[in-house]
Amino acid sequence: MSAELLLLCLVLAMAAYVLLARWTRHRRSALGITDGVVVSADDSLIRAPTLRSERLGLVGRCDHLLRVGGAYVPVEQKPSARRLQQSHILQVGALCLLVQEVYGVRPPYGVVVLAGGSRERVVFTEELERGVVRTMAEMRRILENGEAPGPRWVPAKCRACGYHPVCWEDEDAGAAGDRFAQRVG
Repeated sequence: MSAELLLLCLVLAMAAYVLLARWTRHRRSALGITDGVVVSADDSLIRAPTLRSERLGLVGRCDHLLRVGGAYVPVEQKPSARRLQQSHILQVGALCLLVQEVYGVRPPYGVVVLAGGSRERVVFTEELERGVVRTMAEMRRILENGEAPGPRWVPAKCRACGYHPVCWEDEDAGAAGDRFAQRVG
C-alpha cells in the first residue's frame, strides 16, 4: 500500500469521525440530553431496563438514563408538552425513587424535555419524594375502593388508558379496581 493511499484513508477516517461527532452532538441536543453519558435509552438502539422496586410497589422505565459525574439522572421526553405539568414532576420523582432503589445512588435531579427540546430540571427533594409516595398511596386507595378519582377527563390519555373502566364506567369500577389491587397488592 502506498503512503499516499494510507494518508488518504487516514484523512477520510478523521473526517468521518468529525462528522459523526457533530451529528451525535446535534442529535443529543435535539433530545435535550446535552450533559452526561447515556447509560440507557428507551429506543431500539440502546435498551432501557425496566426498573422495579418490590418495596415501593413501583415499576418504570426512563426515556433516557444519564450518568453525570457519580450520579444517575432520569430523563423523560414530553415532545408535545409546552410547559411542565405536575404529572411530569411526579413521574420524574417516581423514576428518581426507582433509580435510587435499583442503583443505590440518590439522583440529585431528573430532567423533563418539553416540545422544542427545552429542558426543565426537577430537583429530587425529600418533599418531592414524600409527594410521590403520598400520590401512590392515594392512587392505590382509589383503586382498592373502586371509586372514581374525579372528573378529570383528558380524551387523548383517558381513551388509551388500561384503567379507563376504573375511572369512567361506574358499573365496572369496583371489579376493575379489585383486579388491579390483586395485581399490585
